Amino acid sequence: MRGTIDALASIDIDEVARCTCTLSDGNFAIGCDSGALHVFGCDGVVIDSVDLGSRVVGLDRLGDLVVGASSTGGVSAFRTEPRWEHPVDSGCEMMAAWAGHVVVADGSGCLTVLAADGSETAKAHLGHLTGLACAEDGTCAAALEDGRLLILGPRLEVLHESPAAEDDVETISCLVFRSDGILAAARNSLGMTVDERPENRLECWHPERGLLNTSELPARATALMATDSGVIVGCFDGSLLSLDIGDRQERLIAKLDYQVSGVCAWGDDMLVASWFDIFRITPEGEVVWQFEHIGMVEHVLDLGERVAVLGDDRKGHTPAPMVILDPDTPPRYDGLPTEEEPTEPSSGEYSGALSEEEEQQVEQRPNLPEEAGGILDTLHEEMEIQVDEQVVEVDLLEDLAESARAINLPPVADAGDDRTVEADEEGKATVLLDGGRSYDPDGTIEGWAWEDGRGRVIGDTPQIRVRLASGVHAFHLTVTDDRRASTRATITVQVR
Repeated sequence: MRGTIDALASIDIDEVARCTCTLSDGNFAIGCDSGALHVFGCDGVVIDSVDLGSRVVGLDRLGDLVVGASSTGGVSAFRTEPRWEHPVDSGCEMMAAWAGHVVVADGSGCLTVLAADGSETAKAHLGHLTGLACAEDGTCAAALEDGRLLILGPRLEVLHESPAAEDDVETISCLVFRSDGILAAARNSLGMTVDERPENRLECWHPERGLLNTSELPARATALMATDSGVIVGCFDGSLLSLDIGDRQERLIAKLDYQVSGVCAWGDDMLVASWFDIFRITPEGEVVWQFEHIGMVEHVLDLGERVAVLGDDRKGHTPAPMVILDPDTPPRYDGLPTEEEPTEPSSGEYSGALSEEEEQQVEQRPNLPEEAGGILDTLHEEMEIQVDEQVVEVDLLEDLAESARAINLPPVADAGDDRTVEADEEGKATVLLDGGRSYDPDGTIEGWAWEDGRGRVIGDTPQIRVRLASGVHAFHLTVTDDRRASTRATITVQVR
């Protein structure tokens, strides 16, 4: 039985947190679809709030400033009050930060570097991004919609370019820089071409020497955490892996039941988010404790002496409460004695065991009168013991039905067939994504989640419409049944 811990606090919030960042003194900030940006203390109490006007797509810290990017506006910085604003005509899509700077990707395919005072220091048109990461020295990694990987300098000059395979559709699911500047990039092929190229792989890049090595992964990487010796990889199939830089073979740390959505360090251990749960896991794979959240865990924020956990109740389509945990809380084991509460050994005086004298008396035959022996012999001769076999009626059909009801078959996700569509005069196309053919063989589908190639949830209904630019786009549909089982399907749309 796995140990569990209780939350220090549970705080109801009005909206789902779409992006987060940690601040100084254990504080943290969250951004929501409405444009609301809230700053919380380490106890979960709101310290400050500001309205960015539209969906918050990025949050980060620049010194003592909180910087937020909005989907239809620009980039704003504030500390108790607005400090500066940098407008972006085409709206922001994602943001990352490095020492004293933020890097913003907009809807037109441009990447812009802003200094701590909001001034523009570099700009380049790269195309639509699906991922962005920055190292402390200003080196940037950009994953593009067409599967390319670009490694850029502080002035957005291209240091290395890794194109996608021409005979396949490739995506980049995760990017992270180590403290020494080495980039780990998780790359995935949709397997349209059969060759020796791994379908799921991790590439390690040096900003000067280029590609160092490639390691095959058992499934698509959904979370990366840089370590002193390499990288921790969380996968869609629930695998938690460790790879050292230079190694080609991964080491399996643990295998969870659902996909890993996040990993962060806690001392020598790891805090791992998977489905509705967060686990504390040692490097050897031991689960120290497990905490079940009301919503699907999306964010785990290290606040110093505690962590904030935020999730999305996708089944009920309502915000899940934010909880504050102390990961160092001793786990409890319901129904079992803990190390702090050992079971008291039984005392020999009151144990119920026979004494030595009593055992000797039991072994001796009783002294009976002479006539008693004859009576017992007569009873023995005339007594006939008949044992009737108990008739047990078994309804095999009912047993089979009960067994079938105890087994939950996962739902079948159907995102539709891969498609190729023609762009209009604006170079874009409107496409209907239809997952209506999905079904659950032994229940009902209760939840729908459409994600784009960046892993962002873009819809929670069977059908959604998307406006796409020219290129190849991957979308993922996850359906969840009434007993929390889920299945994922992928569709690729090419706009030409």
